[in-house]
Amino acid sequence: MQVMMMHLSPAAGRRRLRRAFGGISLAWLCSVVVPAALAVSGPPAALAMSEKKEIELGAKEHQKVIAQFGIYKDAELAAYVDRIGQKIAKVSSRPSLEYTFTVIDDDMVNAMALPGGYIYLSRGLLAHMNTESELAAVIGHEIAHVTEKHAIRNQNRAQGYQAAAMLAAILTQQGALMELGELGSAVLLKGHGREFELEADRVGAGFMARAGYAPDAMLKTIEILKSNDKLEYAHARIEQREAQVYHGFLSTHPDHDRRYEKAILAAGELGENYGELVPPDEFLEKLNGLGWGDRKQVGVVRRNVFYHPKLGIKVNFPQGWRIGSTQKGIMGLSTVGNAAMEVRGGRLYKGATPTSYVAEKLGMQIREGQELTIDGLPAFLGVANRYESTFGPRPTRVAVIFDSRRRQAYIMTGAGKHDLRKVADDKTFIRTIFSFARMTKDDFTTAKTPKVQIVRAEEGTTFAALAAESPITNYAEDRLRVINGLYPQGEPSPGQLIKIIQ
Repeated sequence: MQVMMMHLSPAAGRRRLRRAFGGISLAWLCSVVVPAALAVSGPPAALAMSEKKEIELGAKEHQKVIAQFGIYKDAELAAYVDRIGQKIAKVSSRPSLEYTFTVIDDDMVNAMALPGGYIYLSRGLLAHMNTESELAAVIGHEIAHVTEKHAIRNQNRAQGYQAAAMLAAILTQQGALMELGELGSAVLLKGHGREFELEADRVGAGFMARAGYAPDAMLKTIEILKSNDKLEYAHARIEQREAQVYHGFLSTHPDHDRRYEKAILAAGELGENYGELVPPDEFLEKLNGLGWGDRKQVGVVRRNVFYHPKLGIKVNFPQGWRIGSTQKGIMGLSTVGNAAMEVRGGRLYKGATPTSYVAEKLGMQIREGQELTIDGLPAFLGVANRYESTFGPRPTRVAVIFDSRRRQAYIMTGAGKHDLRKVADDKTFIRTIFSFARMTKDDFTTAKTPKVQIVRAEEGTTFAALAAESPITNYAEDRLRVINGLYPQGEPSPGQLIKIIQ
């Protein structure tokens, strides 16, 4: 992430914008968003649900999960994940249950489980794993949610809620609690999620140990995912915004919790002769070519240049800006979030000129402007008194560029959060406007979807140098450290296999 799709329609748009610019979510250690927040102790009556009913419930919702996220198309990787999952499931407390393991096509760091043995891991989560044992820890944790019937026990806590409503929250994941409304999302967030999450850690560690994996990998995996949380908090402070953390991960798994660590390692004593079954280098090679970023993305950023193949254009945004896709085009947001620029396409109509297009099509009242050329194309450059922006109606720098051959207009608008009369970042907007250019054949090659690549570090390799070449748009150096398990200050060792994004 990376280039994200940001829908700027009212409620959904604001949520998607936060997702695009807010960093990676840390909701993986949760069977479901709502049930994980509704945990209760003891053997509730809901455990009386028959296994047949449990399987039927999971099978019904499985189709909705697939429709929501899609299956990641890599048969070899899917088979590998399934082999690990089935191996752990066979030594679980419910080995006769038929488990289904699915890699979903989602860039968020996430894993989840439905009743009846349906378990999902996102490709975004896989990109953060560095050993097979770490992956086994995630799978063991999710299997434990199934064997301990956490979702069903939580349903008992939420008496009066329909199962469909509970599972709808599973489907929507990151936005679920924002959509609940009438179900009382604020109340649900005050549940006892820590209890079931820690139980799943402990039980899952026992399962993975019996399958031959070192249980301390559970601790390592948790540290990797906590690093995501810490990274998000750090960047939220810089950007003066609220951290987008959906699972309270740091509160459920505090640093240096010795009792918790002892419990995990004690659970591992159930196994014998465990270790790293697959060498780390061999595991990493299995991730080579893994997709990176939003599957709905429409472009890619390289060195602050956003390439938009569908529109056939490229724009060079200022250094440090966060850049992503919107439903209509491109958006760049300044480092502290006080300025934003949008680029979108529009259809030409007969007899239009760039000047008339601004008034008639966009409905702008222009206080100053001129016709000129940009990238050899006829254009209009001006300032509108007020125009709808990311921050609401603001004085706006606008450019409209005509490409008659494609019968396409390109609209570029820039506004500031605190602008009342003047456009404070006008010089920056103008520089960005004049960076506009049509993509060349080489540009289309450059704009291919980013993927995880496995490379061997050389003497002097640093994450700063790798970040400079990375298509990751926001905090690339930190993000590379996180996915390699070396956050916050680690560097690769010479000869070490590491993940980069290309």
